[in-house]
Amino acid sequence: MSAALVLSASAVGLVGATHPAEAAPLAHPCGYYVIQNNAYYNHCGSGNVTIHIEKLFGDKEQCVTPGHTPIGLQPFTTFAYYVRPC
Repeated sequence: MSAALVLSASAVGLVGATHPAEAAPLAHPCGYYVIQNNAYYNHCGSGNVTIHIEKLFGDKEQCVTPGHTPIGLQPFTTFAYYVRPC
């Protein structure tokens, strides 16, 4: 097999290849984050925790499980943070 043929075959194989970073969706960050005006809290640890949710019309505390939890709309829900286990 000639060197040109090997290089051509390699190039053809690479044309449709994707990088793993491009194929995988972005993970949600830990803690408070917003996507399209929806506020979420992503608890990255194990076990349930109480979070403090800062809202325009009165803050509140909520027990959340591991993973992401919707906590309100972003204009009215301004921030959230870990308080203690629950």
